[in-house]
Amino acid sequence: MYPERHAIAARFGLKDPINAGTENVVERVFAETDGRGADAVILAVGGNALIKTAMDAVRPGGKVMLFAQTQHGEASFDPGAVCMDEKTLLGSYSSSFPILDEVTELVFGGYSDGFDLTQLISHRFPLEQAVEAIEIASHPKADSMKIMIEPVLGASGRT
Repeated sequence: MYPERHAIAARFGLKDPINAGTENVVERVFAETDGRGADAVILAVGGNALIKTAMDAVRPGGKVMLFAQTQHGEASFDPGAVCMDEKTLLGSYSSSFPILDEVTELVFGGYSDGFDLTQLISHRFPLEQAVEAIEIASHPKADSMKIMIEPVLGASGRT
């Protein structure tokens, strides 16, 4: 939805972003995949409105993962897509324990190989300003990516 975020993602290799605010996501996915649909979709935003879009964009036999879906509620999607099209809808809140070491190395060691995930941190707050940090994180905007609360500001080696 935010071109500013696409620019940051481009530094990590994103070449052709889909702007969900101005483009039909399902049509674009099918156009990019020669009419096949996505093999997998990771929906990493809260709320239920995009579950149907994700299910519509994935190919028969494809998978949709709801990552960190932390809101209870009702969602609308075609149940025939699960049975007849054999689309898989699954959820995850965190990474699995067996890959924790690999993920830790990617996050904390990747920057030395040019994969600096600290570029995703848009705001840093001391512990005393945790309420303000949570408020910004709770209402995402174009200039807010990842919000970090540090017990001692700058203790992570960055300011």
